[in-house]
Amino acid sequence: MPTPPPLPFDRESLRRELQALDTPELLALGARMRRDPSRLSLYLGILRARPGHKAQLAACLICFDLARLGQASAERDFHALIPTLRGLAGDPLLLTEMIGDDPFLLGLWGACRQAIDADDPRESTAGLEANVPLVGELDLLSDLELDLDLSRLADAARREENGRAFAKLTARQLGYDLENDRMPEWSGMSTSTGREVDALEEYLRQASTYAPSVPLARGLSSVGQLFLASHLRRRSLFGKPNHRRIEALRAGLSALPSDRPDSLATAAGLFEEEGEAVIERFQKVSELLLDYVRFCSIREADPLHPGAVEAYIEADRLPAPLFLAGETRRRR
Repeated sequence: MPTPPPLPFDRESLRRELQALDTPELLALGARMRRDPSRLSLYLGILRARPGHKAQLAACLICFDLARLGQASAERDFHALIPTLRGLAGDPLLLTEMIGDDPFLLGLWGACRQAIDADDPRESTAGLEANVPLVGELDLLSDLELDLDLSRLADAARREENGRAFAKLTARQLGYDLENDRMPEWSGMSTSTGREVDALEEYLRQASTYAPSVPLARGLSSVGQLFLASHLRRRSLFGKPNHRRIEALRAGLSALPSDRPDSLATAAGLFEEEGEAVIERFQKVSELLLDYVRFCSIREADPLHPGAVEAYIEADRLPAPLFLAGETRRRR
């Protein structure tokens, strides 16, 4: 059966996705892509740039795979790498971790061991045969399935990276000194001054970029914006609508989730951690949401529909102070 042509791919995009994978994952994918020398060469370049025995073993195996496909440079390189491979082969823990019981990797390693055992160090110009027979090659996955698997792995890596980046962003906003392991000396959710409001608004803007992959960021896209809106004046000094408040209100109501309501509770918990003063101010968000739900109920409107959001903004309602009646610092 003829070998199918390799699937087309954007080399730079693929390189970025592959660089996000751990070395064992990259080797496992490489063992399944032996019919595509261009991808194997890409894998080899990434592995050679990594330190450590894992990357060294993986690079040697990919180099061997390219050599038996007839790539002349890989044949020369592999012959020079045989002493290194012999040393790595003496580490059973390394082999177990990198190869395990994966049938593709077992086949690749078995063929590689045969080549090592057949090597004669006196033959300095000896190369490997391009068609060394495989040991137990199993065609379990198609190239398309491998591409989909690679995409899932890359997505998981991106979510993890986004989670770490968002955690650092939030820690800075809340006043944690990560480098010196110091607890915060101020509240990152305070709105007592114009500077604090500006800082909170900028934090929420940055947090929204992580919303698709980080649940807390997704919740803050709604709850955080509503918190901001409830602490901005409804009118400017000249009696006109405060567009800054309107945009925060629109963003918060539009981001109410339809499938993951727990993200709202997670975001609300962040405010709870900030202490009694912030919790008291957060009650305005509860009042606003109750008023919005009541408005939609009267109108028989879907609270998640954009039309309901715009109708509520146009109505310019003033939520009743259910929790903080008589509180003098309420912004109007």
